[in-house]
Amino acid sequence: MQAAELSRRLLDEPQLEGELRQIDPFALEGQEERVAFWLNVYNARLRSELAESPRKGSVLRHRSLFKRSSYRIGEHDYSLNQIEHGLLRSNARPPYSPRRLLAGDDPRLGAAPPKLDPRIHFALNCGATSCPLVRPYDPAGVDEQLEAATRAYITQESEIDRAGGGATLPGLCKLYSADFGGRDGVRRFAQRYLGEDLDGLRLRFAAFDWTLVP
Repeated sequence: MQAAELSRRLLDEPQLEGELRQIDPFALEGQEERVAFWLNVYNARLRSELAESPRKGSVLRHRSLFKRSSYRIGEHDYSLNQIEHGLLRSNARPPYSPRRLLAGDDPRLGAAPPKLDPRIHFALNCGATSCPLVRPYDPAGVDEQLEAATRAYITQESEIDRAGGGATLPGLCKLYSADFGGRDGVRRFAQRYLGEDLDGLRLRFAAFDWTLVP
């Protein structure tokens, strides 16, 4: 089974996870194929984890699962944290962490997309109420799919109050502001999807609801 097809099917057929051992993630070609594959694999692993061992309360109370829960893909294990921060975020430090997750010589970095695409934050689902919806991603259409997912999330989670001189943006944008180029980068990014000029408005960020979805 091809890597792209397997990663999509995993979202609804977790019993296929054993077939990931036959996939060579280093052979995935280019930005689109790698981004689509790792987004699907991350969302499938998290969905399967919560189905196997349901949790309650805040995701923040269960942070260890992101370190522990993993798939064996080819010759290596990839945890949820390693997929998100090590691969999809170009080995950037997780929020509030003093260090990167993967050493500079870790061979798994060779399976990462060539560059960080901040739109991944509107495609990854950690199980919390404020997380984006889970959608399957396809290499041939991942750019358009990420555009749609990002626009839908930012539009839903933002509010512009011109009378009050402020704009409230999604909490995800604050949590990962470095991936957007800092506060000014967040402003420019949000403007692109809201179709609104945010210059001169005070930026606020909505509280992120970490409550696990039942």
